[in-house]
Amino acid sequence: MATAPPSSLPFFGARISLYPMTDRYVPVILSAIDGLKDAGLEVETDEISTFLGGDRNAIWSALERVFARAARTGEHVVMAALISHGCPGEAYCEPDPLTGTARAATTHDGKGVPASAQWSLYPLGAGTYMDVIYSEIARTKQSGVFSGGAHFVSKLDGDVCGVLDGVRGAFDDACGQVSHVVAHVTLSANSPTKKKGTSI
Repeated sequence: MATAPPSSLPFFGARISLYPMTDRYVPVILSAIDGLKDAGLEVETDEISTFLGGDRNAIWSALERVFARAARTGEHVVMAALISHGCPGEAYCEPDPLTGTARAATTHDGKGVPASAQWSLYPLGAGTYMDVIYSEIARTKQSGVFSGGAHFVSKLDGDVCGVLDGVRGAFDDACGQVSHVVAHVTLSANSPTKKKGTSI
């Protein structure tokens, strides 16, 4: 087991699970995640989820691309994403020289694909964590994707590109204030369920 030196960049990665509400779920999932390793990312897939590690731009682009591909099938699809920056428990990982950087080209495959999301932010280890959370919720309001609050989450609506850009803007800003930040995002597209206008 290797321990990353103190000068190494913070570990950054995401873990995603894709749930197509169709008996065609296997081809929908496989086509959505096809080519992930071609983006130069560390990719580990098991029966529950797929882990992505590496360049920030490449990871955020991959999240958008995977969900947009699944959504464009027309099936009702949901994707849960757990995103983490600076976790001290990741010391067992070999340090990656690109981890934490944003050098890759950013792509936006989710433009024009409608989606709804529920999003939660966890600035860990900060005594003023609620100030950070309220500030970043306000940021999503300014970006135009915030559509209301609910128990434990903020609700976001827009196209996949706009929703994930809103989440990333808030996440990156929180990373500038707190060393360990986690976000949980659940995206939904093509849902037959009518939205209920609840807000706080």
